[in-house]
Amino acid sequence: MKIIKGSNDGLISIAQFKELADVHARNCVSIYIPTSRAGEQVDKGQDQKRLKNQLKDLQARWTEMGFKDNEIQHKIRPLEDLLGNSHFWRNQSDGLALLMQDDNALYIYTLPLAFQPVLLVSDHFYLKPLIPFFNDDGTYYILALSLQEIKLFECSRHFITEIFIEDLTPEKLEDAVGYDFREKNLQYRSGQGGDAGAMYHGHGSGKNDKDQEIEKFFRAVDTGLMRIMKEEKAPLILACVERYHALYSKITKYANVFESFVGGNPEQYDPVLLHEKSWELVKEYFRDQRKQKATRLQHLSAKGSTSYDIGEILPAALDGLIDTLFIQVHADQYGLYDPEERSIIKGTDQRPPNASLFNMAAVHTLKNGGRVFIAEPEEMPFEETDINALFRY
Repeated sequence: MKIIKGSNDGLISIAQFKELADVHARNCVSIYIPTSRAGEQVDKGQDQKRLKNQLKDLQARWTEMGFKDNEIQHKIRPLEDLLGNSHFWRNQSDGLALLMQDDNALYIYTLPLAFQPVLLVSDHFYLKPLIPFFNDDGTYYILALSLQEIKLFECSRHFITEIFIEDLTPEKLEDAVGYDFREKNLQYRSGQGGDAGAMYHGHGSGKNDKDQEIEKFFRAVDTGLMRIMKEEKAPLILACVERYHALYSKITKYANVFESFVGGNPEQYDPVLLHEKSWELVKEYFRDQRKQKATRLQHLSAKGSTSYDIGEILPAALDGLIDTLFIQVHADQYGLYDPEERSIIKGTDQRPPNASLFNMAAVHTLKNGGRVFIAEPEEMPFEETDINALFRY
């Protein structure tokens, strides 16, 4: 069996989420448990005990489904192997997601999410618990701007990835203005009369020449960046000294340069610190999007553009017609969906052939470019509802 671990210390990207959403197999196992980063819970093996209990339930579930004991032992072995891996358990976050695709692959994600214990066996993965990882999140860019180094990063709340742009932009000022560039230092030549007779020569003070060269450099950088970012609309945060922020903001053709910036010389920041400082600036921008979507959903409720009926929402999600979906954090509805009749048959429990209808709606909304927010009851746009949708039409 192939073991697939999340990138960046076990995290999951939206691209990986969509790949998991496309998995359909006879025996897809979804296990979620809360875990501990350190302390007594780790020392006493509490996290392993939680997984061991889930595996007992999984064995019972497979027995009910008609699998023989030797088949069950074969299928469960990759999960049982984790129980004795002390290094694995000492490197956990707040929650562990284990998604096993029959005998083909085991996906392992350690995430900063405090999961409720979940065990589901179906013909697809149960991915709803992963969605809060993407809440109040989105893509933004960092441009680290100095005269000696230019770097571009693509970021989200949990990731920072460098985009290599050496073939698009000059790496430093000398590349844009010529290698004969040098500081226009004032030269002093003494004359009669002490200070009154002091004379300076050169190209004036040198300030105007240098400013022009810096502007030429920034224009060359911007021209290169626009070759790959002209269609982008995500925020661009500059990491530079205040003077360069004002100059680059004035000359750039990028439409969404963030007003706030990471100050100082970016050459002194490693990517982790740069990411931390930039997220503090941009996080309210993404949180505001949730509030704006909730407000819009409320305002459009009288125009037939919204719904809180899973019977209406699920077909719309499958058709890619949902702009935004809110799901109450502890709510779910199980049952069957009939694609021919475009109707649902509500079930009473989680067992096959029933599936999570909320999970299905959320996954297809995300796959089709919509936004999904897992919300506390008081954050739902419509009170005392479990699921709210804003349609695209």
